[in-house]
Amino acid sequence: MSDSAAQGMHFEPSSEYNIIRKQLDEFIKQEVEPLEDEYEHFLGADGEENRAAEDGRMDPEFFELTKEIRKKSAEAGYLTMHIPEEAGGGGVSTLHYCMLLDHVYDRHPDGFHGYVLAHGPEGFQGPNPSLMSAYHDEYQREKYFEPMMNVDKEFSFALTEPGHGSDVTWMDSNAEQDGDEWVLNGSKCFISNAPMADFFVVSVRTSGEDGSAYGISSFFVDADNPGIEVGKYQHNMGEALAEHAFVHLDDCRVPDSQMIGEEGKGFFETAINYVGVARLTLAAFCCGYAQWMFDASIEYAEDRKTFGEPIGSNQFVQGMLSELRIDLEFVRWLYRHAAWKIDQGESERWLASAAKWKGSELWNDAADTAVQIHGGSGVMDSLPFAYQYKKSRAPRIYDGTNEIQKRNIARQFLDLD
Repeated sequence: MSDSAAQGMHFEPSSEYNIIRKQLDEFIKQEVEPLEDEYEHFLGADGEENRAAEDGRMDPEFFELTKEIRKKSAEAGYLTMHIPEEAGGGGVSTLHYCMLLDHVYDRHPDGFHGYVLAHGPEGFQGPNPSLMSAYHDEYQREKYFEPMMNVDKEFSFALTEPGHGSDVTWMDSNAEQDGDEWVLNGSKCFISNAPMADFFVVSVRTSGEDGSAYGISSFFVDADNPGIEVGKYQHNMGEALAEHAFVHLDDCRVPDSQMIGEEGKGFFETAINYVGVARLTLAAFCCGYAQWMFDASIEYAEDRKTFGEPIGSNQFVQGMLSELRIDLEFVRWLYRHAAWKIDQGESERWLASAAKWKGSELWNDAADTAVQIHGGSGVMDSLPFAYQYKKSRAPRIYDGTNEIQKRNIARQFLDLD
C-alpha cells in the first residue's frame, strides 16, 4: 500500500455517519421499541417456544410482525441504504453500513432492532449489493429486485448442497438448456428463508468441469414453479428466528430471461460476491453483540462482590475482560479495513474471510466470557447470556466454516499450483 493510500484510510465515524446513526436510533425508538413491549412474549430464550408454531415452523403472527418492521424500514430507506443509488438504494458506503450494523446490535439482544437492517442472524435475506449490481435487466428488476427491496416478496439464496458444504464448486445441481429454457435438477440444504420465500436465487452447474468456478450459473426461480419443492424443515441450534429447509429441483424449467448475468459466471457474479458481503456484515454485527456483552460484564464485575471485593479486582476476571477488549478492537479494524477496501474498489476477499473468522469467534468468546463472569446467573434463562452462548455458535459454521476461511487466507500467499 502506498503512503498516500495509507494516509487516506479513515475508519472513524464521519459527520455523515453520525447523522444517519442518529436518525436510525430515532426510527428504532419510535417504530420498533413500542413493538417490543407489545410482543414481549416473542423475545429472549423464554420466547423461543412462542416464536414457533405447533409444527415447529415460525409462528405466522411472529413472521408478520417481522415483515411489518422490515417494510417500515424499507419505506424509511434503512433496509436498502447500502444498495447503490442507481439500483434504487441509499448509496451508503460499505464502511458506514457495517459500522451501523455494529451499532444497532450493540444493545440488549432481546429485541426486534435487528430486523431494521438487511443483514443479521435473524435469517431473513434482505437486499444485497451483489444482487443489485449490473447483472440484471428491466424485467428482472421489476419482477424480483423491486419487490424484494420493498419487502413485497421474500427471497432465498440457494447455494449449499447436502454433499458439498463449503466446496460449492463441486456442486451436483445442474441445468441443461432446452430451447429458450433451462431445466434444473438437484438438491440444496440449510437454505435460509426457504419456507417463506416467494422466489429463489439458485446456483447450478451449466458447463465446465467439476471443481471449477467457471460454468456455474445463477437463476431466479419462482417458489410456485412446479419443478421446485421446499422439503424438510431444519431447526438450527440457537436460530429460532430463522427458518432453514431442503430445496429440491426436479426438471425445474426456467426461462432464459431468468438467468442472472452471463452463463457460467454466476459463481463470481452472485455466489462469491453475495457470500463475501455476508461474511463482512457478519463480523460487524458480531462486534455489536460482543460489545454489549462486554459492557454488561464490566458492570457486573464492578458491582458483584466476593470476599468483600468486586470480582473485577480478581486478576483472572481482568484477564478475560482485557482479552475480550483487545479482540473487539482487532475485529473492528479487520471489518472496517475490508469495507474500506471495497469502497475504494480494491476488494481483497481474504480480508472478508479474516473478518468472518475472527468476528464469529469474537461473538462466541464474548458470550462464553459473559456466562463465566456472571457465574451461576450466567447460565440461567432469566439473563440473556446463556441464549447468546447457544446462538453464537452457528456463525462459526455458516457462510463458510472458519476452517474454510483459514484456507482462503492461506491460498493468498501459498503457491500451490
